[in-house]
Amino acid sequence: MDLLLHNANICSFHEGYSAGKTDALAVRGDRIFMLGRSSELLPLAHPGTKIVDLGGKTVLPGFHDTHIHIWKVGNLKTYMLDVRATTSLDEMLSLIAAYHRAYPEAAWITARGFNEAAWKEGRMPTRHDLDKVVKDKPVYVIRTCAHIAVANTAALEAAGITARTSAPEGGIIYKDDNGRPNGLFSETALGLITAHIPPYNKAELKTMVRAARAELYRYGITAATDPAVDPVLLEAYREMEADGELGFRLQAIPILLPDGGSRPFPLPEQFRSDLLTVDTVKFFSDGGLSGRTAALKGTYKNSTEKGVLRLQKDSWLTLCRAAHEKGWGIATHAIGDAAIEFVIQVYRSLSASFPSMRRRIEHLGLPEEQHLRDMAGLQIGTSMQTIFLHELGRNFINYLGEDYLRRCYPVRSVLQQGILTALSSDAPVVSDLNPLQGVQTAITRHTREGLSIAPEEAIGVHQALKAYTISAAGLSGLDRVGTLQPGHLADVIVLDQDPCTTSTDKLTDIRVEQTYIGGRCVFHR
Repeated sequence: MDLLLHNANICSFHEGYSAGKTDALAVRGDRIFMLGRSSELLPLAHPGTKIVDLGGKTVLPGFHDTHIHIWKVGNLKTYMLDVRATTSLDEMLSLIAAYHRAYPEAAWITARGFNEAAWKEGRMPTRHDLDKVVKDKPVYVIRTCAHIAVANTAALEAAGITARTSAPEGGIIYKDDNGRPNGLFSETALGLITAHIPPYNKAELKTMVRAARAELYRYGITAATDPAVDPVLLEAYREMEADGELGFRLQAIPILLPDGGSRPFPLPEQFRSDLLTVDTVKFFSDGGLSGRTAALKGTYKNSTEKGVLRLQKDSWLTLCRAAHEKGWGIATHAIGDAAIEFVIQVYRSLSASFPSMRRRIEHLGLPEEQHLRDMAGLQIGTSMQTIFLHELGRNFINYLGEDYLRRCYPVRSVLQQGILTALSSDAPVVSDLNPLQGVQTAITRHTREGLSIAPEEAIGVHQALKAYTISAAGLSGLDRVGTLQPGHLADVIVLDQDPCTTSTDKLTDIRVEQTYIGGRCVFHR
């Protein structure tokens, strides 16, 4: 054996595992070799074995975030201004002005993370607000949900956008009282601006991935799914994997329909190695709940708005069939009940011809009971985000009526239907990607302010931990990860406390002490 972790509290969540019967885990190469008692495994060590006495600390399978935009997490640590912590419009404008002074050579200023519901002004910014601090170069600021953005006048001019510009199908150009663009865009209309922002090259994308990777390690995330990968990013991931510098398990899901584009990207080649999997494609059917662009059957509170449905059924069904015919699984973003119903209808049509293909729904924010029964019958899996309740719950309470709030991210009901369910962060939509924050919120259903959303949809700690480990691996179609079993890959984390016995209010105090991927220690606190 190459590594022996002993004197540990070992926890796994696969069927048949009994906690307390083992306190040692042996690794040979990149695989778990044996589980047993320290008294049994210590005599098997040889002079080259690294022996780690954990002093009773807890060993879990590595966490798996099944919906996280990895390069975007890294972008906010490298090239993009992070405004997620701002509590007012003036504070955001001050940060943009300071950035403008610090980087006068930047051709564009890009930023991300504002949430108007957390601001004292309580309103969306416009181009006129941005113009107050930067007039001489384009500024583009993405809302925290990434489904809405605001641009200054210089950006509108650079993109050639006027009062006569039409929004693409599934997008909105917002106007002022005089019919002129006010700088706000949502959904596919974002592409009208982003098409003119100088794109990142592969070297820059790799820098972002490395920055995000350090954050993953710190939170014990050994596997992740990036659910919207364009062709250049996919090339960067492939090169990092080939050069041995990827450093974590990654399911990269290519996106086929770019925002604002009229033609889909071509299907890339499928790929699978121990570290990188490329076998599923991604679509967006609607927008985000916190910005009121998720597609609803009803309306948002005190509003006539119903959100945005982005896809056309016939053209989308054609793309899905073409993908399935070449062996690709399909993942579709669907948050509002109208979008979820639309996606299920298309998935039902696909299942008749492709019964064994993997299909999943990303987010599943406001499903109806019938939707869940349909998903169970069609074997549709889902990646959900209870962590949204913590960071964005105030938005949900402000924008949703009581009927919708009662079924907002209803994880308990989803699990009761037997639907394969993972939990995830969707970072950088949220600033805290700690899986234990997601676990805690799945149990408490509390917002950051302590308000409760659909408490009857709470689940237990074991269910939540499974959703970040074994169920996450199942949703992503990854075998040999997500549990601690002989022959499985040695993706293991060491925690300073046992989340299964720690009081719920203390779960986020737990710290990852060590992170191992394939038996190699990549993080040590």
